[in-house]
Amino acid sequence: MTAVILASGSPSRLSILRAAGVEPTVIVSGVDEDAALARAEQERGRELTTAEQTAVLATAKGRAVISELTADSLPGRTGEPVVLIASDSMLELDGRAVGKPHTPERARALWRDMGGRTAHLHSGIFMARLSRASDGGAPSVEDSAEAVGSTLITTAELTDAEIDAYVGTEEPLEVAGGLTIDGYGAAFVTRIEGDHTNVLGMSVPLLRDMCRQLSIEWHSLWNRASGASV
Repeated sequence: MTAVILASGSPSRLSILRAAGVEPTVIVSGVDEDAALARAEQERGRELTTAEQTAVLATAKGRAVISELTADSLPGRTGEPVVLIASDSMLELDGRAVGKPHTPERARALWRDMGGRTAHLHSGIFMARLSRASDGGAPSVEDSAEAVGSTLITTAELTDAEIDAYVGTEEPLEVAGGLTIDGYGAAFVTRIEGDHTNVLGMSVPLLRDMCRQLSIEWHSLWNRASGASV
């Protein structure tokens, strides 16, 4: 069995893993996202695409958590492999990145702009296979991978009353692109082209592919009893 660390405080990503049979240890990073993006753009000498931004932030979150791990904080048993997963999501509309609105005003403006249209939802994933130090020291990275899943989503054109009601639930304030398909927002997403778990926060099929890239069997992550509540 492989122990799993989820470097994210997202309830949706935790639910995704649990539904897929994985009960991770959650460790949230304290990454300065603006600084991480600015540093990446400076290194590359250009602006990042929205997809690239999600990959950069996922990697930054994962690396930040790895840097703070100790032998005692690693989940699982001695000799058991450990995998760390980090992710970040953004909506791309008209070629621009749309993150979490945070405020009711921004959420309303976003829905007035994107209602009735099609956008890309990008979710970057960073995965690392960690090794336990034989001397009890901090773990090290044996191998890592990053990837981005992209899904096309089409939304309904909402009335002002629907926008106000949806914003009033506060659901769209703290989710990428101001929408989610596992809550009130499900009624407003009329079409999905691609993996729906990617819209929820990270693609499970992509996670499996990345596990294979790191020579890990996806089913070795399964550690939840069948039928367990998520």
